[in-house]
Amino acid sequence: MSESTQTRFGKILGRLQIRLRIGIAAAFALVMIPLTVSMVGYLYRNNATLALETANHSMAQASQAIAADVDHLLNPVARVVEASSVLARIDRGALRRVEGMRYFYEQMEKLPQVYSFYIGFGADGGFYQVIRLPKYIKTFGPSSLPPPEGTSHALRLLDDSSGVKADSFIYFADWGDVKGVDRGPAKFDPRVRPWYKSAWQEESTRISDVYIFASTGMPGLTVSKRVATDSGVEIGAIGADITLEALSGFLAQKSIGKEGRVFVMDGEGRLIGHQNPELAGHMNGDKVELLKASEVDDPVVAQAAKLRESQGLNSFTAPLGPNGDNFMVAFTPFPKDFGKSWVIGIAVKEMEFIGPIRESSIRILVTGIVVILFAALAINWLSRLLTRPLQQIVAETERIRNFDLESDLNIHSHIIEVDDLSRATADMKRSLRSFSVYVPKELVRTILASGEDIQIGGERRTLAMMFSDIKGFTASAESTPPEQLMESLSDYFGRMSQAIHGHKGIIDKFIGDAIMAIWNAPLPDPDPMANACRAMLACREAGRALEREFAQRGLTPYYTRFGLHAGDVVVGNVGSLDRMQYTALGADVNMASRLEALNKLYGTQLLVSETVAAELHDRFLFRSIDLVIPVGTTRPISLYELIGEYGQDSEFPISDADQDRCALWERAFSRYASHAWDKALADFQAFALAHPEDAVASLYISRCKDYSVMPPPDSWDTAQRLDHK
Repeated sequence: MSESTQTRFGKILGRLQIRLRIGIAAAFALVMIPLTVSMVGYLYRNNATLALETANHSMAQASQAIAADVDHLLNPVARVVEASSVLARIDRGALRRVEGMRYFYEQMEKLPQVYSFYIGFGADGGFYQVIRLPKYIKTFGPSSLPPPEGTSHALRLLDDSSGVKADSFIYFADWGDVKGVDRGPAKFDPRVRPWYKSAWQEESTRISDVYIFASTGMPGLTVSKRVATDSGVEIGAIGADITLEALSGFLAQKSIGKEGRVFVMDGEGRLIGHQNPELAGHMNGDKVELLKASEVDDPVVAQAAKLRESQGLNSFTAPLGPNGDNFMVAFTPFPKDFGKSWVIGIAVKEMEFIGPIRESSIRILVTGIVVILFAALAINWLSRLLTRPLQQIVAETERIRNFDLESDLNIHSHIIEVDDLSRATADMKRSLRSFSVYVPKELVRTILASGEDIQIGGERRTLAMMFSDIKGFTASAESTPPEQLMESLSDYFGRMSQAIHGHKGIIDKFIGDAIMAIWNAPLPDPDPMANACRAMLACREAGRALEREFAQRGLTPYYTRFGLHAGDVVVGNVGSLDRMQYTALGADVNMASRLEALNKLYGTQLLVSETVAAELHDRFLFRSIDLVIPVGTTRPISLYELIGEYGQDSEFPISDADQDRCALWERAFSRYASHAWDKALADFQAFALAHPEDAVASLYISRCKDYSVMPPPDSWDTAQRLDHK
């Protein structure tokens, strides 16, 4: 890094600012989060590895267990078949007798997976069978009739013991409890059946391919063993039937997990066993059709079989099924001694094995996150404990900067330095508050908000200026105790100040009982005259409310008169370096003061100049009062009385009575201005009759009477030259 780059980087760091609370949190995060994430990540990775190892081990165990279970399904049957073949060889006639069939019945009771046990003889085609009747069988036997009620088994005898070779079915509920007999002609020859032929292909026990059972028409397979003499002469064959439905039911019990699959395929990849028996083969006429496992209506089995065919793998993990979930798949060959190249397929969702471990990993992850969150909350609480008092002190200093010194500062901290800073700030605030009583706080606050430096001097600006004065205050003060006078005057100034400040006005000064207020300084006001008019109306309402309160308290009511004018003045700081005052100076300031004083002459309360009335005539209702030349001036000025503000949403709406009164007045005043003294007199008299309390009407009635007797010159503009303030 070059020296100039380092310098720039150093400057950037030098200007960089962050909040203390954020800095504390960031420092914690830089240490705590990487440490926690590293620990949680390490545990998560270890758990993930353990999960995969566990899954592979569990899958291998499951494959071996199910292969053993399938072996246990078929092996006992094979052993019984082998034992029966020995019995038939030793005592050839035993299994031709009804009582000899009891041996098959008792073996079936021990082997619920077996549908039937039987023996077929090669010499005469004799056939002897014990059958477990399916509960759903509707017709059975040579007559194709429903089995008798209560029947659970059937004994089938195909021989000529009755003198004629016949096919006899004896139905029973338990051995010896016969429910019925059905006999028909002998049409069955065991020697041509697949199981018989398969038994005589080899000496060992055989498992047939899937075929249709003659007795029920159901598909299944047979475990068979040939019966021969010691010299190898054919005696017959022993067989035990297992339906595909029984095999499917067995596989359904061996399913692993909620969505696991256990299925059996033959050497050609055809599905011969599945939890859903409808998928394990279907009838096409009198033949059984087995579908390729890769084509069955089970996406998991079909895709697993396809992957085995294409990749030649017997164990793999792959996304299977409509949702693409990861399945672990294993194919295990059938026991070799059965002579079939069948395989047992197992497909189990990976999550069934690794789900608990993964959930544990997720819990570790969540725990880590919770630890981080709790730690973050703790550090946030600690940082708040440290920084909150500092923030309160900063906020307090901001209020002090804005000259808001009303409330006390009560901030305590367990941090000694912060507590010392709080006490120092509180002491400073109390000191400033002690001196603030000598300074107009609102004015100082406004000057500070303007951002301008305080210095002697001013600027020319158009201001709205209002003066007020309490009627008869001097006489009232003489008869009122000073303490009571101070209390009532303070209440009065408080109400007036609220009304003025509430309409963007600034109190320039209190002059005894009088108030001087200005608008548009020191901060600009886009609508100073309107705000000043609203302030005058608000002061009038506040004065009326205060009059009622004073009357209830037994105090002398204060009736206040106001004068408002607008014009160019110089506004700024005047005085000396050790004592300044922010005020407005100029002839228009004096004019505003004179307007207030003229209320005494006309008996009015709210007088405004023509400058204000001309600017706001479409927004406020004014009544023409007079055209005068005040003392000390040479230019006549029109006077108006402020009545109210147009608009129903105004604080000071104008009533219909106000408008009617002003309309009646303006007609009379217009005739007066045009020197129609008699008509003006009549109109003023009519107005006085309707409004006897109006002092201005009495003044104009007197003038009209005088001018009717001694008319002034036609050139007179009706301006009254005043000789006193």
